[in-house]
Amino acid sequence: MPAGELGATWTSPREALTAEADILVPAALGGILTADVVPELRCAAIAGPANNQLAAEPVADLLHERGIVWVPDYVVSAGGVINALAVELRHETPEEARVHVEAIERTVTELLHEAGRRNVTPARAAKELARRRLEAARPVT
Repeated sequence: MPAGELGATWTSPREALTAEADILVPAALGGILTADVVPELRCAAIAGPANNQLAAEPVADLLHERGIVWVPDYVVSAGGVINALAVELRHETPEEARVHVEAIERTVTELLHEAGRRNVTPARAAKELARRRLEAARPVT
C-alpha cells in the first residue's frame, strides 16, 4: 500500500530521526543516538527495540538534560527473551508467558518513577534495578 493511502509520507532516515514526534521508536540500527543528534531531536520520549541505541553512555545524560525520556533498549525489547525463557525453558503456556512479558510495563513505570524521584537518567535507574534484582536472585551460600 502506498504511503499516501495511509496518510503518511516518505522521508529519509535522518529526517525521520529528527522529525517532530511524541515518541521516537528506533529500530534495527544501533548507535544512532549520538551527541551530535541529541540537540536536533524533537521528541518527548524514545523507546524502541534497536540494540545499543546510544553511541556512548554519556548520550543518556544529554537526553536527560534535554528532558527527553529514554527507556533503555534492553528493557523495551526484553519481551522476546522473557517469552522464550518462559515457553522454551520453563514450559509455560503462552498465557503464562504473556503475564511475564506484560510485567515489562511495571518495570518501565518503576524505573521511570525512580529516575524522576532521584533525578537520574532512566539508564542509571535501569542499571541499578538490574543490579538489585541480580543480587536478590543470587543463591545464598
